[in-house]
Amino acid sequence: MRLTPENILVVGDRDRRMQTAVAGALPSAAVTAVQTVFDAIAELHAGMFSGVLVNADPLESRPESATRALREAAGDGRVVLWSDAASEPLSRRLMEFGVDDYVIAPARSAELQRSLSAKPAADENDETGEAKHTSIQPLLDLPLTEILLDAMVDHPQRAVERAIEAMNSRTGPGLTLTYHAANDYVAVAAPDHVVVTHPLRTGEGQPAGVLVLEVPHPVDEPAAHAALGKIASVLAKVQQIDERQTRLQKLAITDDLTQVYNVRYFKHFLARILEKAKQLRFPVTLLLFDIDNFKKYNDQFGHGVGDQILIQTANLMKRCTRDHDLVARISGDEFAVVFWEKDGPRQPYDAGTHPSRMPATPVQIAARFRKLLGNKDFSEFSLLGPTGKGILTVSGGMAVYPYDGRTPEELIEAADRALMFGAKKHGKNSIFLVGDDSAVEPSDEHA
Repeated sequence: MRLTPENILVVGDRDRRMQTAVAGALPSAAVTAVQTVFDAIAELHAGMFSGVLVNADPLESRPESATRALREAAGDGRVVLWSDAASEPLSRRLMEFGVDDYVIAPARSAELQRSLSAKPAADENDETGEAKHTSIQPLLDLPLTEILLDAMVDHPQRAVERAIEAMNSRTGPGLTLTYHAANDYVAVAAPDHVVVTHPLRTGEGQPAGVLVLEVPHPVDEPAAHAALGKIASVLAKVQQIDERQTRLQKLAITDDLTQVYNVRYFKHFLARILEKAKQLRFPVTLLLFDIDNFKKYNDQFGHGVGDQILIQTANLMKRCTRDHDLVARISGDEFAVVFWEKDGPRQPYDAGTHPSRMPATPVQIAARFRKLLGNKDFSEFSLLGPTGKGILTVSGGMAVYPYDGRTPEELIEAADRALMFGAKKHGKNSIFLVGDDSAVEPSDEHA
């Protein structure tokens, strides 16, 4: 790029940083410095300047009117803002009111040359004398409303991701949009691309992610920033709708008191996991249990303490189970746990196997749960008072697919029968397996 002599007006440069930077970037330029926008407008009316470099921070009180006044006074000269990184959103927004470009302080020489210098000579332009830029018109032509509505309807909890995929398919290979979580994005230099970024924020104004646009060199960066900003502002709203939908779905499938899953989701999950187990041939174990003599706790300590017992019982079972197992509260003091084999199918099962056969892990988990629940030193239930520690017991029944039942209804009935006619009939404080006369006892080995 061949640079022609420049006459630059620098506004609001109290520590002379930008004057020094301009002198280094454009050694042949004549630099005039003023401190206020009013002084700048007077200078612009008095003389010709090829560029105006303005500190964006003083513009914050009346940004639109000040920017328009500078734009009008500058005539054909370029108006360029400079600011620190924290004021970049303001600089980007003011580009809508006539600003040609902005730079982030401390500005590099190449940035200042690109932003402030005259247009390149004709031999570096196309036939019209204009620089050959990668067109961002495909971004501007995107039917955003159609794309976003389709994504929200078809993928209600992944609308942002699907919308970006649809945008990329319509803009072609030259322009690439990606989305990164706020904590995962790391800027990487791309020698042959311009990388433009724009933050996305939650409804509370917290960082939610970063929208990134990669465009081959050369490109009209201000236009690219403006286009990306418009897309990001719409995607931020879609993301907020996604988050609200996720919260509503969680409320719909979660028990209000204990925050484990509710009976509606338990039945849905059990049906789904049994279907998967049928296809991949792995066992599923269902445990139903309730708290022995729970009414006594409510009567003796009050319903507030009773609620806390339910909450802490649910928390204890979640601590004992694996991440992929499901814990649900299905009625007052009755809970369900679904154990399944996340690591994949086992060897095909033998339909003639004794019905008490089951994976060892759920048995160990149940034993550990009972041991912790009955530990006199266990502090989770200190709310029952000095004489109440460790007096909680549970009764439960276990049934295994496919040995004890092949449908959700059959498995629930089998586990409930083990609970009522096994554990309860034999004096409570035990967990009985279908087809086994012995109860699951606490095990020191697996506790």
